[in-house]
Amino acid sequence: MIGIGPSAFYGDNGGEYSFMKFPVRPNISVGYTKNLINFLQLRLTSGYQRLVSWDGFNQGLIENWANRGKPYAFQGGALYFDIMPQFLLFPQDHVSNRPRFNAYGGVGLGAIFVNREQRVYHESGDKISRVNTLTSYIPLRAGISYRVGYLYNIGMEGTFMHTFSDDLDGHLGHNFRNDHLGQLNLILMRYF
Repeated sequence: MIGIGPSAFYGDNGGEYSFMKFPVRPNISVGYTKNLINFLQLRLTSGYQRLVSWDGFNQGLIENWANRGKPYAFQGGALYFDIMPQFLLFPQDHVSNRPRFNAYGGVGLGAIFVNREQRVYHESGDKISRVNTLTSYIPLRAGISYRVGYLYNIGMEGTFMHTFSDDLDGHLGHNFRNDHLGQLNLILMRYF
C-alpha cells in the first residue's frame, strides 16, 4: 500500500491547538500487510512526515522561551517505522473473496527519527542548530477501504502516533506533554 495526505504535529511550539491554529504538512507512507487469519493481518508501515513549528506566537512568549534557551521555531522531518496487528471488520480469506467495503484498525509499536533545524531567539540574530531525536511510539491506526478492481483497493486512513518524547521539537516542558503526530491519508492498496 501507499498513502499520501495531510499531517499535523502536536508539540510545545507547534501551535495554539485549542483555537485550531497549527500548520498542516504532507505525509507519505508505504506499507506491507500479510494475512495471518481471515480477520487478522500483520502490518509493517514506514513513511516520512514534514514537521514545522507554528509562526504565530507573540514576541513576549518568544523572548521568555529564549531566556530559558528554548527554541521558538523548528523545521525538519520525521522518518518512522512501525509494526502492528491489523484487525478487519469483515473477514477475508483470499484476494478474490474480499468484501467490496471493509474497515480495519490496530495498535502497534514503532520507532521515529526526527531531524530538525531549531531556532532560539536572540536580538543580534537567532541561534540556529541541527538536532536529531530518536524515540519509540505507539501507532493507533484505522481506515476504510473500497475494492476498485480484482487487485486494487482505495481508501482513507487515519493514524495517531503517541510518542514517548517531549523533545521532537527541541522544546521540553512548555505544555508538560509528549509530542505527537497525526495523519490522514488517501491510500492505494495492491494485492499480490
